[in-house]
Amino acid sequence: MTAYVFLIMFWIAAYYYLLYRSRDITGEVRENRNKIFIILAGTALFVIMGLRHKGVGTDTMQYLRVYHGSSYYDWETIFRTENLLDAEIGFKLWNSLLSFLHLPDQLYLMVYAMFVVYCTSRFVMKYCKNPFWGFYLNTTIGLFTMSMSGMRQTLACCICWLALDFILEKKPIKFFLMVLLAASFHQSAIFFAVFYFARYIKVNKTTGWLISGFCMLCIFLRPVLIPLLNLFMPEKYDRYQMVSDQYSVNPMLVAMGLLIPMFCLFFWERKKIKDEKEEQRYSLWFAGSFCYAIIAVLSLSSMMIGRMWMYFYLFNVVLLGNIISEIEDFNTRTLVAVCAILFPGYLFFKSQSLGIAPYYFFWQTYGM
Repeated sequence: MTAYVFLIMFWIAAYYYLLYRSRDITGEVRENRNKIFIILAGTALFVIMGLRHKGVGTDTMQYLRVYHGSSYYDWETIFRTENLLDAEIGFKLWNSLLSFLHLPDQLYLMVYAMFVVYCTSRFVMKYCKNPFWGFYLNTTIGLFTMSMSGMRQTLACCICWLALDFILEKKPIKFFLMVLLAASFHQSAIFFAVFYFARYIKVNKTTGWLISGFCMLCIFLRPVLIPLLNLFMPEKYDRYQMVSDQYSVNPMLVAMGLLIPMFCLFFWERKKIKDEKEEQRYSLWFAGSFCYAIIAVLSLSSMMIGRMWMYFYLFNVVLLGNIISEIEDFNTRTLVAVCAILFPGYLFFKSQSLGIAPYYFFWQTYGM
């Protein structure tokens, strides 16, 4: 886990160096501070993801075998199906294109890392008021662990996050087309299409706590909700239907999914919202966080439904980071920030899940 420790320590050092050293004589922070940090943080994240040994990540070797096999694809093979969505041809085309370029395994991982880091950095730059929280929380409570192993679904998640702009811009056709593109990488992404209608949800303190209550109620409604939702599950993912010893769900992740939106509601200072667009963004972030909480609860009974929470990770990241940044009282903000660093960090380093630890660079001997 040493590489991950250095990554996080680099982010902390870089951000606070820029924060305190990038002030001119008048004490004003330079406007480009956040952009500089995003470049530095994104580069460091790319190094960890793109230069890793191909043994890091439970499914990495499997995806590389699929990549090697794609060199034998022709157009007839790619489109040979009655259901193009079921074939997930987007991922086949991705592999076929990179195979046509004769990229070796390490360059394949680097191209993949570049795309994921670009989407993450773009999201942080557009929506996170403090980019440190965007990168740190994405690593410790976000998609990072999954991105080092489940490459296909991570690509689908990234495409869905690019589509978020079209929700805010009220462009449903472009949004749904982007979701279809994401579903061509991982069929589960089609469920994200429903999230477009979250733009009609207006979250304030009252409605937020009511929805939080419903999230808690879902713990007891699982016997009713799971059979209904399983009717819409793709047959090809039947092996994920029910939780088993092999596919267990960490109860701490479920508890964290429930606590984050309530934590944010408690510290949310709505008076700092400046305009209608910002109000809409916060409502959208809360809606995504509530979706994550509900899915986390349902994942206790259905592993496939649990896979859906990947698409809602970043809502917790941007919501929690922005709420912390807006706490006015310095002592309260400092205490909350320390807790937001220590608790997710503890969970991340304790779990070491999906084969991402121990970490090795590609030039090291794996397992030594």
